[in-house]
Amino acid sequence: MPNLRVLLLYLATIAPALLWAQEPQQPVRLELPFEIGTSHLEVIPIPDSSLLVYSKKSNAWLTDATFLIEKFDSQLERGWSAQLDLKYEYEFVRHYTESPYTYLIFQANRPEHYTFVRINNDNGTVRQEEYTLDEAELMHEFNVLQGKYFIIADNRYDQKPVLLYLDPAEKKPLMLPSVYGSESTFSDLLVDPTQGFADVVLTESNGRISRLQVKRFNAKGKLLGNYFILQQENKSLLNAEVTPGDSLSKMLLGTYGARDLRYSQGFFTSPVASQVVSGEFYSFLQLKNFFKYMKPRREERTKKRELARVAAGKEPLHRFRLLLHDLVVTPTGYVLAAEAYYPQYRSGSSYLDPKLRSGERAANAYKRTHAVALGFDQNGVLLWDNTFPLRDVTTPELTHAVEIGHLPGGRFVMVYPEEKKLQYRIMEQDRYSDKETSIELLPYKQDEKITSTEMPGVVRWYGSSFVAFGYQRIRSPKSPSRSVFYINKITF
Repeated sequence: MPNLRVLLLYLATIAPALLWAQEPQQPVRLELPFEIGTSHLEVIPIPDSSLLVYSKKSNAWLTDATFLIEKFDSQLERGWSAQLDLKYEYEFVRHYTESPYTYLIFQANRPEHYTFVRINNDNGTVRQEEYTLDEAELMHEFNVLQGKYFIIADNRYDQKPVLLYLDPAEKKPLMLPSVYGSESTFSDLLVDPTQGFADVVLTESNGRISRLQVKRFNAKGKLLGNYFILQQENKSLLNAEVTPGDSLSKMLLGTYGARDLRYSQGFFTSPVASQVVSGEFYSFLQLKNFFKYMKPRREERTKKRELARVAAGKEPLHRFRLLLHDLVVTPTGYVLAAEAYYPQYRSGSSYLDPKLRSGERAANAYKRTHAVALGFDQNGVLLWDNTFPLRDVTTPELTHAVEIGHLPGGRFVMVYPEEKKLQYRIMEQDRYSDKETSIELLPYKQDEKITSTEMPGVVRWYGSSFVAFGYQRIRSPKSPSRSVFYINKITF
């Protein structure tokens, strides 16, 4: 009996570790009959644990198309479907869900012509409205507050970023007061339906120093207040994400730099409503795992050299560009994730992109070195950091390559698609592991084989579930090969 008690105690002790070490499950798969050359699909998770799947299916001559939105439940069983009345030329731009509606934006060949679609998530009822937005050429952000639209876009006349407000009842967009200098841009847009306002984070720069400003608007587009976040000496605040909540509890979490405003030197946190400099700064060298994407010897040499340069008052040699993710709110605070990247250029390219600082050449791709996650408490104090090395991960545009999510037990997960697999890393606070973990996507039947995968993607769904999707060619021993758009549920 004593030995049995010891065994039971041992099993109770290791059970959480065994559970966490299990490979993610794939409980259900959906295949839709779409070909990659004649279709475009978007997979849109909605808060009730359902999925909306938007599809544009063209004819063989690419002169006409059918636009469809379908709803699937958590087991990927089909619910309602709704057809959209759009001309072939229209392309999907962005979406946003404010229950009980999901809003989708479509753009025509003439870039100022847009169609906004509102669809009821419960029954599929559709409302379509056409707008002419002369100021909006390229949309970067789209949020909805009480049925009103907040849009961050590039002004097609001068390429400067603009903040637009659109009340569907008024039809005419309003340009909200926002960016003033040529070097200024937007860092974050967050609507808070509970509080009834939208917060916009601006990065203001004169090319030498940079600071942050938070502007608050109500659902009618009225400016409620400005909050200026002042930097410490020799530290420029570059980009930040804002937390939800009321004015007194709001925090900014972001990156700071020094002389060259293209590069970050660390992370900072600061109360939004603070009238004095009261934030916390964490240089990359202070973080436990930031340099773990390097091999151990290189990491040791790099940190030793960089610490010596800092002690001598010199700039670090290792400089990083970081692409921030939206904040993840946890029961104890927040997690800020970011991807470290560097641009890749066309050979012999000499043209300039007016949207880039300092006259940089336009990049044709962005390669990642690693992704990082930092856990903070509700007061912005750093609790832990961890790193996910990214090898050969490149995107043609500067968009997120990694999907992130908070799991039960305080864990955090990062995942990205790689052909027939998903590469992932489960983080238990600052406990770093160099073990590579991946899961191979499964077909419907065990005897089937996935022969090719194109345009793979993955998004966070609900709870501890993600959804992987893309185009695949499937070979079956008892039937002809088939081309499908697949959707696999992945549960961690």
